[in-house]
Amino acid sequence: MPENFLALHVTSKCQLQCEHCYCRNYTHANTSTEIPLKIIRNLCEDFFSTEFPSKEYSIILTGGEPLLYSKFEQLCNLVREFQSHLRLSTNGILIPKYIDVFDKNDRIMVSIDGDRGTHDRIRGKGSYDKAINALECLKEEGIRRSIGFMLCKWNLHCIDHVVELCKRYKCTELNIIPYQSFNGRSEMDIRFREWLKAKEYVNRHVKTLVTCLETGCIAGIYGICVLPDLIYWDCPRHQEIIGRYPQPIREVLRRTEDIMNPFDTCCKYMRW
Repeated sequence: MPENFLALHVTSKCQLQCEHCYCRNYTHANTSTEIPLKIIRNLCEDFFSTEFPSKEYSIILTGGEPLLYSKFEQLCNLVREFQSHLRLSTNGILIPKYIDVFDKNDRIMVSIDGDRGTHDRIRGKGSYDKAINALECLKEEGIRRSIGFMLCKWNLHCIDHVVELCKRYKCTELNIIPYQSFNGRSEMDIRFREWLKAKEYVNRHVKTLVTCLETGCIAGIYGICVLPDLIYWDCPRHQEIIGRYPQPIREVLRRTEDIMNPFDTCCKYMRW
């Protein structure tokens, strides 16, 4: 069973302009840059007081780039009041700056999308070396780490490279995600069967994260996302607006029996 999740897009700021960023259009138009700490506390309290299908609850820090949050250390201290470890997704650029903020049991996922040339093509020149440096820092300090790998047409040839990085830096898992544009017309789009084949191959070598594509849609059922302007999304991929703070989370959730086939929601444009 999946975890209940509160995905906090704590800031819309990011140093990169990734070709496949699912927040790209939103953040360009967004006038608000981050969620105030007071509201984050209120959201966390609401989240942990809301009844969800699972017994496991998880706050996830994302963005934008969460390490660009103006009061990042205070943010981490606040989250630790609600759960024992931090869980965040990062491009890795600022990991060395904040390495002393992290504990060994934190779960830090660094985004890497191929070898140096491919990763830099997708995320920007020089970003690969900074992501690798982040993994090196996390490994040296013994902090739990993983890799987020957005599989697309541009990096299909890099699967072995990313698997080897997982082994070299002793990552706990590889989150391999299929890229599919919302209109299904991007040259980067990956076919669903290509992703399944890649995931089957990767599973022979490293542990991968089980996703809603395999278990059934959890959008707005097991949790919600909160954007910097305090809009509620049902999930980062589907991006359906289901409410806005200060609406109580329980009022915007779907019922468990409303669980959907993934291909009825964010994956409806994905080609087999």
